[in-house]
Amino acid sequence: MGSPDDEAGRFPYEGPQHEVTVSSFAIGTYEVTFDQWAACVEDGGCNGYNPGDAGFGRGARPALFISWRDAQNYVNWLSRKAGRSYRLPSEAEWEYAARGGEASPYWWGERFDRSKAALGGTVEVGAFAANGFGLHEILGNAGEWVQDCYLNNFTETPTDGSAATSGDCSRRVIRGGSWRGEPRELRSANRARITATIRDRSMGFRVAADLE
Repeated sequence: MGSPDDEAGRFPYEGPQHEVTVSSFAIGTYEVTFDQWAACVEDGGCNGYNPGDAGFGRGARPALFISWRDAQNYVNWLSRKAGRSYRLPSEAEWEYAARGGEASPYWWGERFDRSKAALGGTVEVGAFAANGFGLHEILGNAGEWVQDCYLNNFTETPTDGSAATSGDCSRRVIRGGSWRGEPRELRSANRARITATIRDRSMGFRVAADLE
């Protein structure tokens, strides 16, 4: 987990690179869409919140203007609706999934490839090729919330794949870059910290679940 010291575009808070043992888990093939968010609202969940679309349209595009707390409301509703416990992925789970079995800066290789990620605006989920684990738009499109409290580096983060519960829990971690990002921000190891209540036009999420 994390980036090596010599990775181009690396930020100091992406290290130190270290080994993590991740248990089996499930993660969404796609980011949660506006249509899926609307289903939550129509069923009386998600506090009735209607997020904005940043002018890109709704439907099967990733839901935007979603705060970390909003994402918690969604996974709580989904868990009740489905009778199965859903959650946000941990930061370690997210990076493992995003890499798709590869150690390169991007799941497709060493250099940024504009044909592999949504920049300049969102796209409908599934529009771009999937990584080695079958996940679409894991880099670019919407930035994705993970469960973790923010720690400024990986010296004190869990090594068992669980989410960090210490550090600055008023701010949570965002992964994957977004349609607004620069190529260096779309690397699998890149991470950012955002206040848990902020709703921004670049931020969404995908869901995860434990496997029995």
